[in-house]
Amino acid sequence: MSAWPEHALAAASHADPYPYYRELARQGWTRDEGLGLWLAASHAAASAVLASPACRVRPPGEPVPAIWAGSRMGDTFGRWLRMSESPWHPPLRAAVGAAFAAMPLSAVQACARQLAAAFLAEGAVTGKRLDALADYLPAATLAALLGWPESGWGRVAAQVAALARALAADADAEARARGEAACRDLLAQLACLPASGWLAAWCQAFAELGEASLHANLAGMLFQSFDAGAGLISAGMAWRCRQPWDGNDDKEWNRRLRADPVLHHTRRFVAEEVELAGQPLLPGDVVLVLLAAAAQDPAGPGEAMDFGRGRHGCPGERLALAIAKGALTALESARPDWAALAGSIHYRHLPNARIRRFGAGEMR
Repeated sequence: MSAWPEHALAAASHADPYPYYRELARQGWTRDEGLGLWLAASHAAASAVLASPACRVRPPGEPVPAIWAGSRMGDTFGRWLRMSESPWHPPLRAAVGAAFAAMPLSAVQACARQLAAAFLAEGAVTGKRLDALADYLPAATLAALLGWPESGWGRVAAQVAALARALAADADAEARARGEAACRDLLAQLACLPASGWLAAWCQAFAELGEASLHANLAGMLFQSFDAGAGLISAGMAWRCRQPWDGNDDKEWNRRLRADPVLHHTRRFVAEEVELAGQPLLPGDVVLVLLAAAAQDPAGPGEAMDFGRGRHGCPGERLALAIAKGALTALESARPDWAALAGSIHYRHLPNARIRRFGAGEMR
């Protein structure tokens, strides 16, 4: 592998992209003509883009990917808080935030620890087993907390994986068909769950927005947990392979995620002429906000940027970290051979997420 990533979309799976990111952060703004993108890499540039109403999460005039128009997946996608630019965005954000706030993080971490311990007890703690745990645990934990019966947790995790495959840029017709079926099944299951526990808090928060928005955003939460959750869990495991560290310390997570992030960038689509952090932008421009570079900018405040900031910052950051903490606690009790696992680490070839694999091959 070369000492420098080929371009920004190849950086997340590069062995060491951080000198590259630091150079981009020093420049602030860069135009990559090959990719057809503006790169916002300094903390000031990234923060300005993330805060600007002129920079949208979807291309103007295309609230849903054209290939999903008219489908159940498309309708669900269009209702997600993460993808919304409609007047409903502020009340959607308030509802999701209220629902997350209703769940004590200690209960989330305890649930994740219990599920991880049970999963690891089913077989030898090999690299492939760790990969499977990272894929399974985020969605399974959320499903358990929402009231799914235990027999359905694995099915939910598999359906969320199918959604992720279907929404990937290189998904083929078969993957999209499976994703559509998984979306329909998830929504049907959500509609049948009893409105108790944490789900009751979601129902109350979404009372004025309706069941369609409620179920869509629950499915969206499960979907967004997939790569982000697997990335956090696998990062924690990789750091543990090198040396013991305190996975319950929030400050330590921030320090490590700043130096070695999981989520490396997000896109924004410019809807109107605007100047941000000294860079003029025109309608139709596309900006790749390099969160991994902005986090390392010495002119910034020294914060991890994995979950974004501003209007579309992810409200589930603390929830995702609680699940990762539970996984690491369970793994310490399982006593894997960390030194042996360290020699098998490689990265999935994803454009925006740095997800380690410990077994041969990839899960998807």
